[in-house]
Amino acid sequence: MNAARSVDLTDLDIAEIGAWPTPVKGLCVVILAAVVLALGYLVAIADKRSEFALAEQREVDLRHQFKDRARTAAGLSAHRIGLAEATAALGETLGRLPVDTEVPGLVEDINRAADDHDLAIARIELRPERQAEFYRELPITIDVAGDYHDLGAFAGDIAGLSRLVTLHDFDLAPRTGPRDLGLTIEARTYRYNETPATPRPGGATPDGALKEPRT
Repeated sequence: MNAARSVDLTDLDIAEIGAWPTPVKGLCVVILAAVVLALGYLVAIADKRSEFALAEQREVDLRHQFKDRARTAAGLSAHRIGLAEATAALGETLGRLPVDTEVPGLVEDINRAADDHDLAIARIELRPERQAEFYRELPITIDVAGDYHDLGAFAGDIAGLSRLVTLHDFDLAPRTGPRDLGLTIEARTYRYNETPATPRPGGATPDGALKEPRT
């Protein structure tokens, strides 16, 4: 029995496969089938592996794109809020810019502030308008006299007007009399550059009249 089961592989002739023992032929069939299946599996999944690798890389790229777009969307909301706030601030600032018809009211406000602080007005003179890129600037030269604290309070009132007014070129000098200090300043008001402006002659108010000094 053992002799019948033992096979010497050197005695096998590839040209006489049909004469091989049944166990050997069965083993060869099993090995051949395993090789065919292995090769078929490798060939079949080779393309799939490439597709899978591409899909994985595509997923990584899409994740990065999603993160970038999410970050951009979050920033866009902040930019929109900032733009809305800037637009509101611009509208508020433009609302504080006087039109020509409001300049006499500004001169009245300056007069009122001087009266409130018991100052003597020597001059309120409208200077020619100056053109800037987006706005026009109207300088107003103001000469007043009073004591130190009243002059400081007057300057604060002018700077705090509802109209947009800035103060420049302060010149404070002593003088004789009950109001011992003289103050010369240049107040500048602005208006949005929508229509061409005609410079006003020095010393003229918007209605063409010269401002009379008051002592």
